[in-house]
Amino acid sequence: MLSDLKSQVIESPKFAVLLNARAKRWTGDLHEQIQRWVPAGDLFLTDDFTQAERTLDRIVDSEYDVIFTGGGDGTIMYLMNAIEKRIRKGLVERGNAPPAGVLKMGTGNAMATYLGCRSIVDDLEALRGGAPLDVYDTYMVQDAKNLAFPFAGFGWDSILLNDYDAFKEAAKQTPFENYVTGMFGYGVSIVTRSIPTAFKQGSFPIRITTKGFAKRIDQQGKVLESFESGQVIYEGEVKTASIGSIANWGFSIRMFPHATHEEGYVQLRLFNGKLRNILKRIDKFWKGNFKDGEVADFLIRDIELEILGAPVAYHVAGDPCGYENRVHWKVTDPVKLAVVRH
Repeated sequence: MLSDLKSQVIESPKFAVLLNARAKRWTGDLHEQIQRWVPAGDLFLTDDFTQAERTLDRIVDSEYDVIFTGGGDGTIMYLMNAIEKRIRKGLVERGNAPPAGVLKMGTGNAMATYLGCRSIVDDLEALRGGAPLDVYDTYMVQDAKNLAFPFAGFGWDSILLNDYDAFKEAAKQTPFENYVTGMFGYGVSIVTRSIPTAFKQGSFPIRITTKGFAKRIDQQGKVLESFESGQVIYEGEVKTASIGSIANWGFSIRMFPHATHEEGYVQLRLFNGKLRNILKRIDKFWKGNFKDGEVADFLIRDIELEILGAPVAYHVAGDPCGYENRVHWKVTDPVKLAVVRH
């Protein structure tokens, strides 16, 4: 829950807004509305990664209280990691580094939804009108490449996201392009692509070894078993293996209800139930509730997950990442994220 996170308030912040001018949601109408609420000198538009990196250097040097961006979870992730990279390189002190401000613009928007953001225009209007910021210390998941992200996973969830991505790509420059983005397109992709694929795909074997303290919990969050560093916390078949530092996926699917319940831990959820049970109880699935025995839940700090067979589809924060057979997931130091208070 959001109330589990530590927060501070910044009154009358000096803010910058960094946006991708080539994003699908970036239209002339939206541009005009944003310009109405963001001073021209504080609005930074970029066309590619190289330009974004150079622009971000300038913004960080300008001593803003917060840097906002929007465009979905991948865009928020980029800004969050870019600021952290500059801290690690010594280009800015952690205490002086601006938090990453979250705006709701794009598809999925798991982080923006979880943090209670309104539309990008509503938030910028409120900010220009003097609304304060809530700045949260949030723990993220980090991989061996030092990339921090809110959630990731193997198996069915990756199939869903890969299929949705392919579905959107296939609809580009067709009369259906404007209809496949968002919840409708996601639903069509699930029915026409992902469900048939998921019925065909069986379980896959994994082994998970903890490199720090870990706890097995039930669906109510009660601790069932504790583990010390070096112990195997799970070995067996699963259909999904997912990790999350926030409660929900995109579209408000509450996949990790205990992700923030204990400071310094994130939630690992393993699923090996039947797809037909999810389809029969889709309302329960949306709220993160499963039948007893379908999921194994853990609170973890640092684990290594091995696929004991062929590589499996993998995603990070909703972006398809091909196939992997081994990952190292651990909890980051607290990362500062800012949202507009209403």
